[in-house]
Amino acid sequence: MNPKFDSVSVNLLRFDPDNPRLPEKYKNKPDEEVLRYLLLECNLIELMMSIGEKGYFSGEPLMVVPDEGGFYRVVEGNRRLGALKLLQDDVEPPVLNTQVSLARKGAKERPTSVPVLRFDKRDDILTYLGYRHITGIKEWDALAKARYVFQLRALHSPDHQEAHKALAKEIGSKAAHVAKLLTGYTLLKKAGELGILTRLKMQEDDIAFSLLTTGIGWESISSFIGLEGAGDVEAKGLKAEEFEEFFRWVFDKEHRGSTVLGESRNFQKLARIVANESALASLRRGDSIDTADLLTSGPLEAIRKHMSLAENSVKAAQETLAVADGLTNQDAGQAERLRKSAIGLHSSIKGLVEATQDAED
Repeated sequence: MNPKFDSVSVNLLRFDPDNPRLPEKYKNKPDEEVLRYLLLECNLIELMMSIGEKGYFSGEPLMVVPDEGGFYRVVEGNRRLGALKLLQDDVEPPVLNTQVSLARKGAKERPTSVPVLRFDKRDDILTYLGYRHITGIKEWDALAKARYVFQLRALHSPDHQEAHKALAKEIGSKAAHVAKLLTGYTLLKKAGELGILTRLKMQEDDIAFSLLTTGIGWESISSFIGLEGAGDVEAKGLKAEEFEEFFRWVFDKEHRGSTVLGESRNFQKLARIVANESALASLRRGDSIDTADLLTSGPLEAIRKHMSLAENSVKAAQETLAVADGLTNQDAGQAERLRKSAIGLHSSIKGLVEATQDAED
């Protein structure tokens, strides 16, 4: 690997369709579509203004590989390439026309050629990207990291354990973390292949990828969906129905306004629930994750927890009466229903206790 320093015309530079940060729907799309994404999602106007004011910093050359027709593909620096292209008069901005026009007019510098490091192959750049964007100063989000590691995986041994150790050294991480990233990305691809993403009206980039890798880190959850563990990168035993259930609990907001999981800390509850038949049945019939979790300790403990929660809620309502205005007959009616429910519960429990005592006598 002997990269060569050079200066290349901006017009000869192309975006990298395999850029890990680029959403799937924009890969292999025309420059116009890529620029649209960069303008709307990546603060490109600010970068245009910075380059326009100070010029292009030669200490950060774009990293490129040869492309067809005498062009170069920019493997590292696609956001900078977008800003450089939009500083050229012959490039029509797909959105934010006014802001782009103002950035151009205020630019003291509008580079038409920039410094690059030319590599022979894209693979030669991947290791460097790992240090820069996974453990370095310009960290990618979880999904971009997974895409990158997935690309880098193809350069290593077919043996997973050996490959994960090698990858971990290259990106400054641990083999277990590499395996979890790859497993998560495999599952995301499976969600697309199985039609789960389509049914949820979602795309890869709509998924909070870190939730996926966090979830499979719980042994009972990975077992529930058919994985041998968080490092089961091939996921050959994946259970399609259970996997879709898990995916819906974690990511689907369509029917409830929020996911069944709610916060990521609730994975501990979900892990208990999927390992308990009664709790799992409760969740499946539409009960909340908190309600289903009550059953993980068994029916008796669930009854005691329900009564404790109800008692505390009634006490809190009673204490708030002194500062409440506007109570109505409807509120009184609800309080009456609570009273009757409490009396009914008391009678039922008392009857069961007395029957048990009689049987013992």
